[in-house]
Amino acid sequence: MSKLAIKISPQGPTNKLVVPLRKYTGLGITEIKDKMEKKDFFAETDANDIDNMEILKELVDRLLNLGAVVKIYDSDEYGEGVFNYQEISYEEFINNIDRLKEIMEELQDYDDAMSEE
Repeated sequence: MSKLAIKISPQGPTNKLVVPLRKYTGLGITEIKDKMEKKDFFAETDANDIDNMEILKELVDRLLNLGAVVKIYDSDEYGEGVFNYQEISYEEFINNIDRLKEIMEELQDYDDAMSEE
């Protein structure tokens, strides 16, 4: 199973970033600020869940619009519960979402065709 996560580096005051992060993560203000200072991961999500991926995209877009530097990380599982994250570009992130949408549409078309038989 692959996962996606983000790290945030504020450019200026962090107060404007707290509201969208709190809404998405449910973390408290202090926890959010600590994670930003430590450059810890935020918003880990399953890379195969299109709904969560689109919600994460909305968060990333909002943070970028607020002036934050957002780094996106993708992982593959190597061994029992160990994830190695590698940074990916925003374009790769969008391509992953688009590819996942295409796969979901193809699966839906296949299911529809099978149910008609």
